[in-house]
Amino acid sequence: MLLNEEASPLTPKERVSVIYFDNSLCPVCRRYDEVWYPFIDSNLDALKDFGLYIAYCNWFTQNCTSLKAALTFIEYGVKASPTTVLVLSDGGKVLYTERYEGLLTERDLRTIVFSFPERAERAFRGEKVKRPITEGEMLDLLSRVLKKG
Repeated sequence: MLLNEEASPLTPKERVSVIYFDNSLCPVCRRYDEVWYPFIDSNLDALKDFGLYIAYCNWFTQNCTSLKAALTFIEYGVKASPTTVLVLSDGGKVLYTERYEGLLTERDLRTIVFSFPERAERAFRGEKVKRPITEGEMLDLLSRVLKKG
């Protein structure tokens, strides 16, 4: 979705949204593009009620031609790329977010995105929720456990 360039960060109007924070000078982002775009294309019907956004700069806020994208990076505290942020909002007010930094797999996206609406609504009601663990996080955890012996 193209956004107007008013001087304010993105606050999605949809109840549930996904924002991909992308930098043109980020080599890992180019690898993530190979996962992100096919995931979106192959799941358009399932994602019809989601807001889908990309905040795109050359290099974070230091080199960004879009004021709205730069302010959105700041608003969501994005300091690594790629970063995927899921947002629950109501009437333009952000109620709950989850942030995933780094390269996600197609399986990660499927698990994280499609379980988000239910998890976010529970979190908003004050229930304790745990975000899904990504494949990369699982490998890091496994590596640490194996190193301990």
